[in-house]
Amino acid sequence: MEEGVAIEQHFFTDKERTLLEYEGMKATLFTYRSGVKAVRLTGDEGSIVVLPYLGHMIWDAELSGRRLTMGSMFNQPKATNFFLHTYGCFLMHCGALRMGCPGPRDTHPLHGELPCAPYRDVAVRFGAEKGKPYLCITGTYEHDVAFTAHYRARPEVRLYRDSSLLDVTMNIENRSRYPMDLMYMCHINYRPVDNGRIVQSLPWDPDHMVLRTSIPEHVSVSDTFLAFMDRVESDPSLTQVLKPGDEYKPEMAIFMKDLRTDAQGFSHFMQIHPDGTADYVGYRPDLMDHPSRWIMRTGEQEALGIALPSTCDPEGYTAEKKKGHLKEIPGNSSVALQMRTGVLDQRRASDMEDHITGIMKG
Repeated sequence: MEEGVAIEQHFFTDKERTLLEYEGMKATLFTYRSGVKAVRLTGDEGSIVVLPYLGHMIWDAELSGRRLTMGSMFNQPKATNFFLHTYGCFLMHCGALRMGCPGPRDTHPLHGELPCAPYRDVAVRFGAEKGKPYLCITGTYEHDVAFTAHYRARPEVRLYRDSSLLDVTMNIENRSRYPMDLMYMCHINYRPVDNGRIVQSLPWDPDHMVLRTSIPEHVSVSDTFLAFMDRVESDPSLTQVLKPGDEYKPEMAIFMKDLRTDAQGFSHFMQIHPDGTADYVGYRPDLMDHPSRWIMRTGEQEALGIALPSTCDPEGYTAEKKKGHLKEIPGNSSVALQMRTGVLDQRRASDMEDHITGIMKG
């Protein structure tokens, strides 16, 4: 049976304090110097830091003895309503009405309204599933703009006591009687490692991995980068190993399609480190059928979106509507988008690679 503790903003102080302890796990509250409030969930395998009132981002994640979060210039989150002003998180929700880089005819912000959305009804919940204790944090964002749409977003991040994997869910409820557009992406930002090897339940060919050749307005590129893009466009397998000399500056995005799944309907992705451990993303692509891969290695910013589960490509509303990629939530209905991500030890990484090989062999 699950129980919980509702959190109020006045609970947070500059000094980290314990909210609750459960079966050897702990939830603590603290405030960054920037004023951003944070909740830390800690289990046997490490901890995560969630920003409950700022997009419900997972700002930081340390599991199995290493920090997973992308490298950036931000050593703490900033209070802002535009995520590029505080972009150093491990996981960020994007969407839900609009998502991606806005095109010339689009009026929506980059990645929509969810990245820095103001949440309320924040709570830490605890319980056990099949005998496994867990802590989770949730909250509610109410999007109600006259003459547009009315929906409620309820994210949840669950950490099990003895696990280095996180279960992440985003429930989006259309509160209107009319259908609403859905454009959603779960932006999971791992730290890339030299000679990290990507393993995936997807063929390494241009039919399944399409390089984004359009350049967003907020970035500039070099001739070296453009030459590398030309090679990757015809042979995506060049990105299978993250070689130190390869040009991922300012960023590279690849759209993935027609994912292979196992008997349970899951697709799987890993960055296998030189020591044999792996960063992992797994999910069901039945609704999120347009994942992307995002790689950035500038020295100042280091990020690898092994797989960013998404309902469409991140090309903005007008482009995705033209391609027929927009999803729809019927009136007075909801969808639950679920992902699993975290660290696999050497044995489980090896087993997962064998599992993916089996999927690819059909």
